[in-house]
Amino acid sequence: MKKYIIMLAMLLAFGSCAGKQDDNAGNTQAIESEMSTMGPLAGEAMGEQFRPTIREIGEVVALDGTIYERLRGKSAEVLQLTPLVQGEELAVLHTNHGDITIRFFPQEAPLAVENFITLAKDGFYDGLIFHRVMENFMIQGGCPNGLGNGGQSIYEDGLGLERSFNVHHFRGALATAHRGPGRTIGSQFYIVQNSELDPNMDRYYRFLMEKQDEIAGEFSDGEHIYVKDVYPAAMLEQFLTYGGTPWLDWQWSNNGYGHTVFGHVVSGLDVVDEIAQVPVEQGSSRPYENVVIDSVSFVRYEE
Repeated sequence: MKKYIIMLAMLLAFGSCAGKQDDNAGNTQAIESEMSTMGPLAGEAMGEQFRPTIREIGEVVALDGTIYERLRGKSAEVLQLTPLVQGEELAVLHTNHGDITIRFFPQEAPLAVENFITLAKDGFYDGLIFHRVMENFMIQGGCPNGLGNGGQSIYEDGLGLERSFNVHHFRGALATAHRGPGRTIGSQFYIVQNSELDPNMDRYYRFLMEKQDEIAGEFSDGEHIYVKDVYPAAMLEQFLTYGGTPWLDWQWSNNGYGHTVFGHVVSGLDVVDEIAQVPVEQGSSRPYENVVIDSVSFVRYEE
């Protein structure tokens, strides 16, 4: 197994070196500095300090037996690109800028999905605002104080990260916000609005596209993991074509923590864009005029 890990480490080292050729790393560093309170916290800055945790896939997979079993003998799925299913439950965020319709992935993040749906059906989000709005990054809400410093989950012991290789921080992704590794997740969430990748991540993903058939690691029983198993071409193409914030995925954070993606916008991305463009207070990402979630309703998808 070590020789496969070394091989992938060399591949990723090449990708990291490619990142050093571009000095546009300050974009992510600025985001990380800006988001100093309730998440989403940007992962490790790209450029010279860009070091993917996934460089040793065998060890990362071993962190979670569920992920290990899901990857055994098959590739990761790209669930956000799958069609809606008849009867699938969707949430509609009715805001003072328009409606945003969201689907969920309970098979990947059952706790986060139950937390959001339960809070929403109890009316918790009604009247709350998007307190943090950052154009070309994300919009964040769900804090009862409207300041980004409050909110609790429905679970007595709190809610932690739920890892998956099957959902990602594509443009339109719905994810849980948190204060940092080891801290519980509450009621806050964010929707990814960014439509372009950081140049370094763009370069690295194009590099991975060329290495789809490379062996990335080996299971203890002799079954192999290929780059395409962990990073399907469809996933890479989605990021490259439509953008997102892949550095917030758990496998890219410098400590393997990251954020949980538990849903995705299926209608209303134009509303997300409009919200992301509202004027914000100087030196802050809080909108001058409140962007309000008036209510949340639920519907069943019908073809």
